[in-house]
Amino acid sequence: MEYTSKRGVRIYAVPAALVPAVALLWPDVPWEALLSASAALLGVGVVVASHEDTKTIKALYEDSPFEGEAGDAKPNDSNWP
Repeated sequence: MEYTSKRGVRIYAVPAALVPAVALLWPDVPWEALLSASAALLGVGVVVASHEDTKTIKALYEDSPFEGEAGDAKPNDSNWP
């Protein structure tokens, strides 16, 4: 489950890229099948985007692993707050 959680967008991109390729390679595929596959992929895309948003929000509330390093030092300026 962790594998799919970390790579959900990449896993989603494969079938999303294959739907137009199927339409080009096999023009005899019924349009209803392509339409239903596209609708399903749109629904899955919303779920994937929501999951990515959740991961981003969780990361915003975590402490930075780089906190306290040299990049956080204040300059030697008496006017610096």
